[in-house]
Amino acid sequence: MARLFIVIIIWSWIAIPSNASDIILSNKAGTTLNPVQLFKDSTYEYPTGKSFLAGHLFEVIGETKKEYEDDSQNQKFKWYQVKTPGGETGWIFGDGLAVMVKEHTVPTHLKHFHKQKFSFDNGFENATIWVAAINGRDNFHKQDYLNPPYAEKYLVITNHNNRSVHINIGGLNARGTYELTNATLTDATGDGVSDFILQITSKMVGKSVENRKLVIHSFQAGNLKKIFEESLNLVYGDDLPSPALYKHIEISDEIIRVAYPDYLDCKNYQQSHNTQAIDPKMERCLEYVTYTFQWNEGLDLYQPIYEPSRTPILAKIKYVGLTLLEKPDLYSRRYKKLDPNANLIVIKHHERKATTGQQKHMLTYFLVEAPTGEQGYILADKLNFQETEHAKLLEKYYSNPPTNKTSWNSSQSFVTIRSLRDTSVSHK
Repeated sequence: MARLFIVIIIWSWIAIPSNASDIILSNKAGTTLNPVQLFKDSTYEYPTGKSFLAGHLFEVIGETKKEYEDDSQNQKFKWYQVKTPGGETGWIFGDGLAVMVKEHTVPTHLKHFHKQKFSFDNGFENATIWVAAINGRDNFHKQDYLNPPYAEKYLVITNHNNRSVHINIGGLNARGTYELTNATLTDATGDGVSDFILQITSKMVGKSVENRKLVIHSFQAGNLKKIFEESLNLVYGDDLPSPALYKHIEISDEIIRVAYPDYLDCKNYQQSHNTQAIDPKMERCLEYVTYTFQWNEGLDLYQPIYEPSRTPILAKIKYVGLTLLEKPDLYSRRYKKLDPNANLIVIKHHERKATTGQQKHMLTYFLVEAPTGEQGYILADKLNFQETEHAKLLEKYYSNPPTNKTSWNSSQSFVTIRSLRDTSVSHK
């Protein structure tokens, strides 16, 4: 009896459920994105009667070679053979299971998160972050090679009790793509728990403008909640990027400030200055826009603390001896010499295409107003913008304006995170 007792004890020790870290570090983790059922094989014919809620962790031990139609026959995914932390095995259809991505496919800006320990709160004090994805196809055609790929990518946070929460950070479908381009983990709300500050870029099929947005997710009572979202795109016209490209966002202690030069149709110009309208296709008026959000702990979200402010944009001339032009034309009458120290109000951007020899280029002027009240035009590359975070970007644009704005881009960062307080949340 003593020997039998010892054998039972050893077997019980062997059958202890696997912990989350073991499954994740084995590169075989999967988590449910919504409630799923467990089946005996890779068909819907033999359910086990067991179901699992979203956020359940599995070890992925196998998968089908082929992809199969979902219930609605709109998409196709693989089946995955899984094992629960308690040792049960079965099959789950791939539309509800995000599976850990291969190591070499993890983007550079996520490598310092992937399979690393972090501490949050409410049961996630000892959590592991990892990257997972759903991969399949849209089922538009009988021949699979004609069907476009479909994918969703997730940042997953799993606690020591094998429970996961997740953030959608990328994807691919017939309409276009979206992808996480930057991720920061820091305490923006001041509650002592780190928040996920994410920048996501998307591109729609048939559109030339690349869309960006800033999203902040926060742990609230053991769940991830989106607490802020702001589109960063600035446009000049239909599907044309603004010379300023994107809004500048500054995140500091519980405050988010947004600022940007706005290129708007002159009929919507809100300042009192004369815009000297010529042709709406050739010009845009400029205003400097700012607004601020503050974290509201009671509502668990950021709230605007005042209406957007619209003010004139200021600039100074780069060279001594410049004069105003009566019209946006180098051969126009010159009538007002400019003081090099004076703040000029930039009212309007005016452009037209020109040809020198066989080379096309863009001639760009600003309509400005001097402190004495006189208005006139000046070549745009002769001015330096004042008091805007976009000054260097705009100086680069106007030094050689592109003939096609869709080609205008920059590697500049438009999101700044400043002096956030130290947090008790740590990366282990």
